[in-house]
Amino acid sequence: MDRHELIDALRADPTGFRERVVDRLDGEHAAARLDRAAAPASFDDPAELGSLTPLERDLVWRLWVLGAAPFGLTLAGPAYQDTPIVYANRTFRRLTGYPLSAVRGENLRLLQGPETDPDAVATLREAVTIWESVTVELLNYRRDGTPFRNRVSVVPMAGPDGAIANWVGIQRRVESP
Repeated sequence: MDRHELIDALRADPTGFRERVVDRLDGEHAAARLDRAAAPASFDDPAELGSLTPLERDLVWRLWVLGAAPFGLTLAGPAYQDTPIVYANRTFRRLTGYPLSAVRGENLRLLQGPETDPDAVATLREAVTIWESVTVELLNYRRDGTPFRNRVSVVPMAGPDGAIANWVGIQRRVESP
């Protein structure tokens, strides 16, 4: 599974999402989760997600289904509100050491630290400003302060009206050279 297949699955219609996820991405684990929470309307795990738009609810459900994917996945709110995290999947939480309760409502800047490359951060900021996808490599920091190298992609997600409503973040740990 690569980043592009993941993005295609997240943007697919419901049938296409199921086919892409079960057949190409996350196999048996995703199939079991799809059967457990058959549709976004019935999705109630994890608890306490607050009031979400229908688009956010669907995207959170899709990220939850991909809970065992080898990528950290986050859903962030609109840029005009400082792009707060709405949801982070299990892989992201393991990678960073942050529970969902500690990242909800925060900007992913919380992973930055003294050695985080300001040029890569500026590239991310510019992409969000101009509503474009981008991938950068960063030195980020876990909750306990331990640094880790991370390949981060941010992908704009359009709402029903075609305007960018949310951002999906894709994080993958990169082994140091």
